[in-house]
Amino acid sequence: MDGKLTAQKTWGSSPAGTTSAKGAEPGTRDFFERALKYRTEYEQPWLADVVPFQDMSGKRVLEIGFGAGFDTYTFMRVGADYSGIDITPENPERARKHMALFGYSPNVQQGDAEKLPFENGTFDTVYSNGVLHHVPSIETAFAEAARVLKPGGDFYVILYHKNSVFYRVTLAIWYQIIHGGWRHETLKERLSRIEYNEAGERPIVNVYSRSEVTKMLEDADFEVQSTKVRKLVWEELPSVWFIHRYFKHIPRGLLDTIGRAFGWYVIAHAKRRP
Repeated sequence: MDGKLTAQKTWGSSPAGTTSAKGAEPGTRDFFERALKYRTEYEQPWLADVVPFQDMSGKRVLEIGFGAGFDTYTFMRVGADYSGIDITPENPERARKHMALFGYSPNVQQGDAEKLPFENGTFDTVYSNGVLHHVPSIETAFAEAARVLKPGGDFYVILYHKNSVFYRVTLAIWYQIIHGGWRHETLKERLSRIEYNEAGERPIVNVYSRSEVTKMLEDADFEVQSTKVRKLVWEELPSVWFIHRYFKHIPRGLLDTIGRAFGWYVIAHAKRRP
């Protein structure tokens, strides 16, 4: 099946935040506030430390893949001139409903990361959080991000990290080798099942090392400013029978320290070359 259609069905049925706001209807305050709390306090409490949202006031910002609008809310709250595109047809209306709860009216629309509907040099900043590892051609998406940025504009992109505990240990070693998953499916097939959705779809899921991300950005006419790694929570550790439930007692500080080298996300900041 076409990867873009699969993505539409995946996140159309189950927008980001579904698992942390179970039973709540997307578009409602209950859904948004519960999912946002989980995201900011547990899943990505480090986000504001690696992306300077406070510096976005008055800047023209494009978010690629806004989902339910969690980062939309952050950008609008700090006064950014915000626009967003998302490939899922249901997401623009969901994000509008969520933002209306706080008095915001975002410029959001359905759109394709590989063919952005904007003129060259439109934005000061392009941002994408946990989205572009799902597109058929990330190289094309990076080139499009560079095209719509002003010379010297900033690109912040967050992707799944190949050299992470979750990918290298939990999926590759524990599940595929020790648990025998290789008998039933390839590692790539197993990776496609990590994205929960009620439609039963298997979207594109890719993983990248820091060096791979750097090279792709440089090839797309960016100058890389930094690459950082974050996010390790106990649920991402191997499900080792009876001891797995004790992993939740590992100090968060220790998990965060390990996550700075072997976390599930690689966060890159790059500037479009003049």
